[in-house]
Amino acid sequence: MDAAEETMAGSDAAAEEAFGDIAASAPLLSEKSIEDAVGEFLLDLQHKTGIPAAALLPLILSLASLAVILLVQALFDLLVRVVFGGGRRGGSASSSSVLLLGVCGAGKTALFQTLRSGTPYLTTVTSMEENDATFTVEGKTRSSGVVSKKLRVVDLPGHPRVANKLDVHVANARSAVFVLDAVDFASRRREVAERLRDALVTIARAKRRGTPFPVLVACNKSEKIAAHPIAFIKKMLEKEIDALERTAAGQLQDTDEGKDGFSKTRDDTRSVSVARRGVDPKKPFEFENAVADVSFSAVSVAENDLDELKSFAVVR
Repeated sequence: MDAAEETMAGSDAAAEEAFGDIAASAPLLSEKSIEDAVGEFLLDLQHKTGIPAAALLPLILSLASLAVILLVQALFDLLVRVVFGGGRRGGSASSSSVLLLGVCGAGKTALFQTLRSGTPYLTTVTSMEENDATFTVEGKTRSSGVVSKKLRVVDLPGHPRVANKLDVHVANARSAVFVLDAVDFASRRREVAERLRDALVTIARAKRRGTPFPVLVACNKSEKIAAHPIAFIKKMLEKEIDALERTAAGQLQDTDEGKDGFSKTRDDTRSVSVARRGVDPKKPFEFENAVADVSFSAVSVAENDLDELKSFAVVR
């Protein structure tokens, strides 16, 4: 056997002897040693806290379980915020929701995106589906100054084909913002009045009891020179809605009294009056007598001039 082989044989013998010593020795962490360590830990806590060792172990296990539950919940909330971005789409209507209504081209979707991001959204988009998200809105109040409130805002499509989704959301909504274009209002006042009256009728059906439902008529593009003033818009809408009310009342009377003299009924949304009870139907329609609590505000989505609208959303 040469020198190299003798050296290797000696190394193997030394390794076998070392492993044999480790195997023959007591384990570093036996079951008994763990129990002893736990016992010593509990006795040490007993001396420091004055709580009996027998009561400390269940207490420690309870606190550990609570910590695990809180950690799992925090991780779940973080996952939800990462996946959904702090907002939600779809789902059931919420009692904190603010509805955005109006005809096509009024600026509802631009308003929705501006409220959501905090910066003016200047892209014109015709939405065929509702936009639905939950985010924080800051508005000034008379008593508490600036108040931040997390609200669910639902932008309902203004296209006539999909404009009948209001009844799905209005029952549990807190308020509504009806958006119109203050520049081209004169040429579209009939269409705007019809859509606003239909909204008030739907609200009347869903909110027959309790306090009047808050509705803000937001006159968008008020920063432009060609924008019509609020007083003019309000007066024209009252005249158009009054004409619609009288036409609906006449149609209802013709339907109820058939040629054969028998009474007939019809479940028609347009047949419901938007005037409050106790008001003489012969008097011209005024928003002060509407089933909803209607107010007006001049706003500008392009310039992010939405202070009154934000205060309405937060307070109402």
